[in-house]
Amino acid sequence: MKVDNALLQKSPIFKNIKPEEFGSLFACVGAHRENFKKGEFIFLNGNKITDIGIVLSGHVQIIKEDVYGNRTILSDLRPPHTFGESFCCGSKFILTVSAIALENTSILFLPFERVMHMCPSACGYHNLLIHNMVEMIATKNIGLLEKLEVTTKHSLREKIFTYLSQLSQEQNSTTVTSSLGRVELADFFGADRSSLTRELNKMQKEGLISFNRNTYKLLHYDFSL
Repeated sequence: MKVDNALLQKSPIFKNIKPEEFGSLFACVGAHRENFKKGEFIFLNGNKITDIGIVLSGHVQIIKEDVYGNRTILSDLRPPHTFGESFCCGSKFILTVSAIALENTSILFLPFERVMHMCPSACGYHNLLIHNMVEMIATKNIGLLEKLEVTTKHSLREKIFTYLSQLSQEQNSTTVTSSLGRVELADFFGADRSSLTRELNKMQKEGLISFNRNTYKLLHYDFSL
């Protein structure tokens, strides 16, 4: 199985694992690679999963759809992001979300049970893998809390400000770049695209922000929101 070792080294799940150990590690845990076409579901709501997915190439979104077909984006993933681990490690394996390929995408799958249980030879890199997995899940839980902070705001403007403020902290700049396009950002906020565009334009006219495509600059925070 050919993989880009330099790419995998950027993934937190493989932190401190040497590139020359990847081949033995993948054989140890039974890793396998699969390709998906644009628009194809990788994981589907209602199914059971037992594997963790790592994006090797392409673009994946984790989405939630209600009974009316309204879609909310929970995560926007590009290489080498990992997904599915929260459902694998819980007692409930039935998915309540879906993972879809937004373009032709390649995924490396790692069976969760084999990842989290040491093999008889007690490989040093396997121990690192388990440590990294626990650390990664904790980090993602913090990310979910940050998303909750955005989505629980009452107004669309508050959601926009909170989201941009979080990006500003992450990127250490008042000028930030979002990985989400306008349609995807609207889904993330639980709003329609026209409402989002209208609110962004109003905020720009009021001198609160400026933006060009997916790049935004925070000019002033209105604490009277």
